[in-house]
Amino acid sequence: MKKIRLFLLTVLVCLVTTTFFAAASFPSDDSPWPPTCTEEWVNDPAPQAILVCVPPNWNGDLILYAHGYVPPQYPLSLPEGELTFTLPDGSTVTMPGIVNSLGYAFATTSYRKNGYAVEQGGADILALYNLFADEVGPPKHAFITGGSEGGLIATMLLEKHPEMFDAGLALCGPIGGIQHEVNYLGDFRVVFDYFFPQIFDFGVADVPEDAWMKWDSYQKAIIAAMSSDPSAVDQLFRVTRAATDPNDPSSTVAVALHLLGYSIFATNDLQETAGGNPYGNRFRLYWGSDDDAALNRGVERVSADRRARKYLRRFYKPTGILARPLVALHTTMDDLVPFDHEIIYLFRTFLSGSRNLFTLIPVNRFGHCAFEPQEVFSAFALMVYRGTGELDPAFIQLLFGLGN
Repeated sequence: MKKIRLFLLTVLVCLVTTTFFAAASFPSDDSPWPPTCTEEWVNDPAPQAILVCVPPNWNGDLILYAHGYVPPQYPLSLPEGELTFTLPDGSTVTMPGIVNSLGYAFATTSYRKNGYAVEQGGADILALYNLFADEVGPPKHAFITGGSEGGLIATMLLEKHPEMFDAGLALCGPIGGIQHEVNYLGDFRVVFDYFFPQIFDFGVADVPEDAWMKWDSYQKAIIAAMSSDPSAVDQLFRVTRAATDPNDPSSTVAVALHLLGYSIFATNDLQETAGGNPYGNRFRLYWGSDDDAALNRGVERVSADRRARKYLRRFYKPTGILARPLVALHTTMDDLVPFDHEIIYLFRTFLSGSRNLFTLIPVNRFGHCAFEPQEVFSAFALMVYRGTGELDPAFIQLLFGLGN
């Protein structure tokens, strides 16, 4: 009977289908928290903003949320954009408000740093859990959730601390490992430079510290160059296999800007955090262009630093070894964090013998974290069910209410 209920809930997750901004590449407009929330700055273990929301009818369970990547050039802030949903009627709701209405407590943090923060974000989430347990009380069940980079943090914490968390939810996360993501972004940059050498006068691993301040001019140059050479654009996407919107041929420009922006805004912080350059392509073969031999001769070649790669293995290359259930929700045409991260993780769970604890929910749609509210909370409901064996009927009412 339990297996039948799980199957039916999984079907519901796939069928129930406004945009959820889990990527958090840039902070969004203000989104007020429900009155059950307390927002404050703390200094332990390092200065950061935290949000703790406890409903008066608290059921004893806690939802912890790890946010996605925020450029290091931005100030620390709570992930308001990630936690805000626009409903079909144009109204908005917040994740804390939704989970509080179901009786769950909710907590999140800005982390102590922006940029690449898997190590720091993971430590700050654990500290937030302990703070909640000390000031509110130990939760009966705790669930770790996260979007984009936060999805990797959630996976790391679930793998490393099954004694703390009953289940986890990774939304559009790079759970195949951050090295795989770094390779994807780096490959796009060097292949772009091969086809459009006139844009950047610096390489993939030596981005000037002030390059991000010139991003507006780079964007204009990228748009102009891509608009004038459709053949080069076609080859760029054939080689890199970056996803584009099948309903919008012009989406190639937006995708290129999305991916190249990480090269400009994120490279120096990543190298500083990892202790060197983790991207290398000395022996990588590229194929799919009109002349692959010329491409492989002409593309920029870079050697990675061992220290940096070792750091990315520690923070983090998921093992696929699970002692608690993990649910992953991912769009199949994600341009920023490719869907193949999920396939890599799925394969690791087979190797580790944890396949029965991993549930992958593909969403056939273009875009990074381009989920609808019903999809997110359906996955949330499945996570809770897999972690506790219980399904609150209020979940079903909520899911259909969000769609109306």
